[in-house]
Amino acid sequence: QQIYLAAHALVRTVLSRYGAVDPASWRFTANAYGRPEILSPVEHGLLRFNLSNTSGMVACAVARDREIGIDVENIHRRAATVRIADRYFSRSEAAALRALPEPMQHARFFEYWTLKESYIKARGMGMSLPLAQFSFALGPGSAARISFDPRLPDDPGSWQFVQLRPSAQHMVAVALRRRHEPDLELLVRPT
Repeated sequence: QQIYLAAHALVRTVLSRYGAVDPASWRFTANAYGRPEILSPVEHGLLRFNLSNTSGMVACAVARDREIGIDVENIHRRAATVRIADRYFSRSEAAALRALPEPMQHARFFEYWTLKESYIKARGMGMSLPLAQFSFALGPGSAARISFDPRLPDDPGSWQFVQLRPSAQHMVAVALRRRHEPDLELLVRPT
């Protein structure tokens, strides 16, 4: 209950930094897939936001007139990482995860998971987007790159992904839709 209240107070406060609106005055609606969107004030309808929370952390991402998604995970939670990857991830992601030494698999699983969640949240379609129909390539020293199965039409060049480690136990990924422009600057403000 406290995480829920913190998340909703955070989104109202953060949105008010982008528009001269009292935090209590924001009104929201949900799209056909349940993603919250701004209903009013109408003049701020171009603001897009996304929320995520996990044990010990709440995250909010805001962008103007572009799709954005965020996911935060507590990587200390137990998860059947390889079994989940085999069932839900793309073949290339599951194979890359299995190829790692076992001690590295847990952290890499959460890298994939947060990236995949940030993308589906940015698209605003949630789990209706099959996780196996898009893949991330992760390499040392380079940004995550996405590719798509022909059944999921999208342009890999229009996406930017940012991965963050705000604490030893949390991993965050942000997905931003670009307009074939250079990488966008992501401002991080701890609260």
